[in-house]
Amino acid sequence: MLASSLSFPPEDGSAPPVYFDANPLSDRHLTGIGRYAARLALAMARLRTVRFFSRNQVIEPPEGLDWTQDQDLGTWARRLMQGERKPLGTPPSGSIGVWPMLRPIERSFDHEVSILHDLTPLLLPQTHKEVTRSHFQGLCSKAVLSSDIALAVSYSTAADASWLAAIDPDRIVVAQSGPSLCVDHHVQTGAARRRPDVGLVVSTLEPRKNPEFLFNWFHSSTVLPARAELWWVGSIGWLTSKRDLKQFERRRGSQRRIRFLGVVTDAALCKLYRSVGWSIYPSLYEGFGFPVLDSLRHGTPVLASYNSSLREFDSPGLHFFDPCDAVTVDAAWSALAASQPVNIPREPLDGQFSWHNVARVLLDSCRQTDSRANASNAAA
Repeated sequence: MLASSLSFPPEDGSAPPVYFDANPLSDRHLTGIGRYAARLALAMARLRTVRFFSRNQVIEPPEGLDWTQDQDLGTWARRLMQGERKPLGTPPSGSIGVWPMLRPIERSFDHEVSILHDLTPLLLPQTHKEVTRSHFQGLCSKAVLSSDIALAVSYSTAADASWLAAIDPDRIVVAQSGPSLCVDHHVQTGAARRRPDVGLVVSTLEPRKNPEFLFNWFHSSTVLPARAELWWVGSIGWLTSKRDLKQFERRRGSQRRIRFLGVVTDAALCKLYRSVGWSIYPSLYEGFGFPVLDSLRHGTPVLASYNSSLREFDSPGLHFFDPCDAVTVDAAWSALAASQPVNIPREPLDGQFSWHNVARVLLDSCRQTDSRANASNAAA
């Protein structure tokens, strides 16, 4: 059992296990949904025995696998996925199955939970490939009905699911995500010196993240320093190519520079957040918005789109703009610059955005489902 290899015992090791679909962990860059699955599984391991499965197989974790939050998640996931595989068989009575992304119609566990991150393939179809739109149509119209609970990562996603998904809205619960990076402490411990002239973007390069708008604003803005730099961390995603980026790195008549850093380690990203002067997130629509939370928790002020789940963030150092209007980005950046230096307290953020809370909400929701079922059976 997995519990025997934990560096800490789960609070209720005698309770049935929680099984996580491991497929999102196979993403070699482990961004977004993969990071969510890893963070929630590591938090859940403090409360229950956790196991991972892929299709009809259980993945046995390698001996000595680290179960603490603050490590390089990409390395952790690769080690986990190399574990020995055994037949899933019949899970113990009362087990919970967690589907961090898409799920099949068939059930495998007594309790099943679907995680709803965002429904943008249906809301902004032009920003996704046809195959992705098709998968989400199937999830919302059929597959999600096989789950007892749909756990939404934000109130915005829950509201979208209430009319886009076929599941009863009473079965949708909300647990705002915890941070993507540096949950308990900084993974990069050395000193970092701020560079006010450098802005940071952390995101996959894909249309919904609105990169072309951002790049055009950056080169043409009249309020940014003449030699400002913009650093983009993230992989090249769908509907985008390296050729698309070349035209934006430098622009004739502009002394500003955009640097594409690709995928970096957690330690390198921690240092970047603590080194840049500001970050920006011009997304057209978000299910949650890890980069906004991560930036604020590292003391870095943020410019962010005022839409979807991003409106649920409220903190000193956060300045909103319209992601279709460059004039509002200028105004937000000017307000950010005028407010320096800014103190961004961690305590309110950690109180609102906690992986422990997500794990608790998931378990409590499954218990409530049990209670309702028992009451219904008793009444019958």
